[in-house]
Amino acid sequence: MDEKIILIVGNSGSGKDTLLKALKNDFNNINFVRRYITRKPDKNENNYFLETSAFTILQTQGFFISSWYAHGNSYGISKASIKTGVNIISISRSKIEDFESNYKNVITINITVKKEVLRKRLENRARESKEEIENRLNRTYPKLNCKNLINFDNSLSLELSIEKFKELIKSLSEI
Repeated sequence: MDEKIILIVGNSGSGKDTLLKALKNDFNNINFVRRYITRKPDKNENNYFLETSAFTILQTQGFFISSWYAHGNSYGISKASIKTGVNIISISRSKIEDFESNYKNVITINITVKKEVLRKRLENRARESKEEIENRLNRTYPKLNCKNLINFDNSLSLELSIEKFKELIKSLSEI
């Protein structure tokens, strides 16, 4: 079996990390790829923390298959973290092409959430000021340009969203 890449994208606060965390106990046959980030992870994340200088060194040495800068932090996915079989990776939507140009079997899941639900989540997370939250909520994004796109609405209750997301991942991991 070759690599199957399932990319998870969506607005900050849409629940990507919460959904991924909920999957881990039920899908031990999936490689949940950890990101390298220059911000210490919060309770919902399981990432590798790197100082900015260390990140830059790894980036210039070609350690990452994909890296990006967003919201004051650097993010990267190491080349060595991709395994044979199903890989799930949370990335920036601007980096989909990095994976589609390197792997044959790539599916992108865009996590969406209603604006008012997103506002409450961002406020509860308390990483940003009210002004930063409003700017984020009013930001527009270009249409996703990818080969295999699935939109997943994460506006339901946490329990129902997790159940539906598990069903989706199960169906995709069997293909």
